[in-house]
Amino acid sequence: MSAVDYLLDRSSAALLVFVAAAALSHVVRLSPARRIAIGLIAIAAAVLIPISTRSAFDWIVSALERPSSPGLLLLALFAISAVTGQRFDRGSEFRFGTAMLVLVGVLLYPGAVGFLNYDPYALGYSGYVLPLALVLLLAYALFRRYFFIVAALNVGIIGFLLEAGRSLNLWDYVIDPLAWLLAIGAWITIAIAAVIRKAKPASSVVA
Repeated sequence: MSAVDYLLDRSSAALLVFVAAAALSHVVRLSPARRIAIGLIAIAAAVLIPISTRSAFDWIVSALERPSSPGLLLLALFAISAVTGQRFDRGSEFRFGTAMLVLVGVLLYPGAVGFLNYDPYALGYSGYVLPLALVLLLAYALFRRYFFIVAALNVGIIGFLLEAGRSLNLWDYVIDPLAWLLAIGAWITIAIAAVIRKAKPASSVVA
């Protein structure tokens, strides 16, 4: 296995552990440098803690597997947010990208795991439906100047064309389950923030 494969296979797990630890340290208002340190310590601890014959980190790696390129970008944004406190959910590009992940995941995963009578995952092996949908998505993202989305999708498509990963399915290069769950979490946060913003003017009027 090449060094690139090794790092990509572990990128989701490393970033997820880092984000969780850094976000928890943000609650107690630590400095960004200390949040980074705590995130790195959490990764080291996960590597050292044994579970059966493997480390806790290896268990997480086996559960998450390799991320899609949009998923890796989303994890990186969450890591930056956990360290700096910067909010990305107010940006239109973030909202559009996460909304697309939520929508595509709703269309893909129920059928892929057998809850529906059709399996859209098969579209990633051949045919023109998924490539055409990606072309339309890329065209809209270019029109709106969502260059991070364009870059992430292009990296995923190029990776698929070059067979850079183990999967031969295009879906796996443009979306993954963790990215879908994180996007859902992001939109739950966006919805809660919207409700709070609407409630504050109402309460001020009553007062």
